[in-house]
Amino acid sequence: MFKKISIVFLILVLALTANAQSSKNINLLSNLTFPGSRGALNDIWGVKKGVNEYALVGFETGVAIVDVTTPTNPVEVFFAPGANSTWRDLKTWNNHVYITNENTGGMMIIDINPLPGALSAANVTSYGGSTYPFESAHNLYIDENGVCYIFGADNGVGGAIMLDLTNNPKVPIELGRYNTYYFHDGVARGDTLWGAAVNDGIFVVVNVANKSAPTTMATQPTSNFFTHNIWFSDDGQTVFTTDEKKNSFIDAYDVSNLNNITFLDKVQSSPGQDVIPHNTHFLNNYLITSYYRDGVTIHDVSDPANMIEVGHYDTSPQFSGDGFNGCWGAYPWLPSGIILASDIENGLFVLGPNYVRAAYLIGNITNLNTSAPISGANVEILTTTNNTTSNLNGDYRTGIADAGTYDVVYSKFGFIPDTVFNVVLTSGQTTTINIQLEPIQPFNLSGQIIENTTNNPIANAQIRFSNSQFSTTVTTNASGNFTINNFIPATYDVNIAHWGHQSVCLSTQNINSTGNPYTYSMEVGYYDDFDFNLGWTASTLNNPSSGFWVRDVPIGTFLSGVPVNPGNDINTDCGNQAYVTGNGGGQSGTDDIDGGTVVLTSPIFDLSSSTDPYIHFDRWFVNGGGSGNPDDSMVVILTNGINEARLDYADANTPNFATWVHKSFKITNYLPLTANMQLIVKATDEGAGHIAEAGFDGFAIYDSALVSVSEIQTTNIIKTYPNPFNEVINIAIENNDYKTINIEIFDITGKVIYSKTINNSNVLQVNTNYPSGIYFIKVFGDTTLLKTEKLVKF
Repeated sequence: MFKKISIVFLILVLALTANAQSSKNINLLSNLTFPGSRGALNDIWGVKKGVNEYALVGFETGVAIVDVTTPTNPVEVFFAPGANSTWRDLKTWNNHVYITNENTGGMMIIDINPLPGALSAANVTSYGGSTYPFESAHNLYIDENGVCYIFGADNGVGGAIMLDLTNNPKVPIELGRYNTYYFHDGVARGDTLWGAAVNDGIFVVVNVANKSAPTTMATQPTSNFFTHNIWFSDDGQTVFTTDEKKNSFIDAYDVSNLNNITFLDKVQSSPGQDVIPHNTHFLNNYLITSYYRDGVTIHDVSDPANMIEVGHYDTSPQFSGDGFNGCWGAYPWLPSGIILASDIENGLFVLGPNYVRAAYLIGNITNLNTSAPISGANVEILTTTNNTTSNLNGDYRTGIADAGTYDVVYSKFGFIPDTVFNVVLTSGQTTTINIQLEPIQPFNLSGQIIENTTNNPIANAQIRFSNSQFSTTVTTNASGNFTINNFIPATYDVNIAHWGHQSVCLSTQNINSTGNPYTYSMEVGYYDDFDFNLGWTASTLNNPSSGFWVRDVPIGTFLSGVPVNPGNDINTDCGNQAYVTGNGGGQSGTDDIDGGTVVLTSPIFDLSSSTDPYIHFDRWFVNGGGSGNPDDSMVVILTNGINEARLDYADANTPNFATWVHKSFKITNYLPLTANMQLIVKATDEGAGHIAEAGFDGFAIYDSALVSVSEIQTTNIIKTYPNPFNEVINIAIENNDYKTINIEIFDITGKVIYSKTINNSNVLQVNTNYPSGIYFIKVFGDTTLLKTEKLVKF
């Protein structure tokens, strides 16, 4: 039933709010919320009728018309219910509103001629076609000639159905159909249609001069191959696209020559935060974009090869990063200049933009000695978040919204950074600075990896030197030696690994010719944090289709808010990698274990000469979803080459679900020690349709001197914190059975770097000045070992 609704909805006016939303050059004029029964908002459009301006707001359940003539006091004047649909799109022609949805009912048409008078059900009709009938469609566009293009309809491949609205706006006339690509969105001008072929990751240029026989003129992939939306500049020389994927971009392309479409630039609102762009529109050389969890953004595209953000307003501060929440649509073309934005959860936003021109900075970066262009050089405007890198020709382009005087830093690994002070950047103008960077003199780095107790060389050890700009890994030769020619002196993290020795992790090491050659020692033992590939093998049983063991930085997935695939490795080892069962990200069921068993097997380890070894590891297991009781499992098996023993088992009923769980086992309780020991990790999906994910990290074998407290029968409770630590380690002892407490701290080579005996007390503070890395602490009560723990120093 249609009726005029008295406004009882909450209006949040700028004057009444302490604006907590992030904003720049966009002000909140009002925010109108709606009854929850209407469902979430979707797209938005605007129209002027007489002297009044209106917002046309899509919902899951229909369309609202809101008078925004007074931007600080929006008033809903009509609501037309429709088919329930997450997707609804709206456009206007000749005082009629045309609405598509992805459910049923074809295209809704609302005659708004009576406005500002009352509308009723009699003003609402529908259209479903005849030659090209459709019940649902994703989107539509109406060009300057009154031709309506229906995109993503349930007719043919979902390309574009073309309708003439000029004869009778309530009864469109079918003109033809483009049926080559599915179009998710599109725009048209004159005889050219620009379609966003989302499933193909391209935009398509179509000649529609003969609408009964349209032809494809050109196609172009977009940067993240998921072309969701496209819009053109007023002069038709440039098009702009968005890819509806996390961490995607707004792209710009020169389309002046369809035989040579050229990529110009791409830009993000929050680089590295995985935010998803939605729809972008063009107005007076600005792009106004609905950017989901980032709200509304404005970019100056006067130079489409150098798009600069000059404004933003966050309509959904409760959300950030990846996700389909926040701002669905933004409409910037009302004569008053206001922006209408629809937020999926938070309602209609009426915004007041302040359109400012960017202050541009461009130039070229070359090698001081050779004059060769330097690609990948970083250009940073200090006190701002704006930075860019030079291209293959050494050219760079950047800019800022706020004119002023800035210092600009130019840097590239292998060169001495250069700072240009007091650079004046002016709105609407371009400043050019060309820079030559002086190369740093390299040297030939050499060194040797040895065993700490024997000084014997370690062959085939892997050593990595890395920092934020550079990383290289080499393997030692038969003499334990390594060489890296033309090495740049700088500060590096040094990580060393070898099967049969404890890994070495050294942070912020100054590596230069003065210390050459470098010698690093490793302690005998078995340790693998999976920062390097030390030879574990992955295999399968019963042909699973996904969820294979991979060594990688874990990408978290979730099921109903519960972690499924871990989002990180354990935080007490070197590096950030672990073994996980599939790591494709996305939905929880995208790359979990399906239909079989995935097996992870360690290299052979020799414990024949060990005294009382303990095996340590951390495992992750999650099993849920689907129907019925989850029935999948994870098992860890130890073999000595003769017999096998099960060390650990996890299923859906195992405690500490969806978290890394540390496990420690005394090996001689399970098997005799041999020279042919191996660990086998099996994770199985029994095929009943549940989600199953496993992870494995932090493998180590220590003799009894480094046994964890979980294997010692003691009533003492000892806590060391924080871990990781910075400068201070706190040791809390909640037992008075012992007269004295002895504390020993070892570095990763086994060297004692701290030892202190104290009378039993509740808390001991140890002040350290250790380098970053891994340490071990042992706590004795009188002469009894009470606790051993691995500590990580930031």
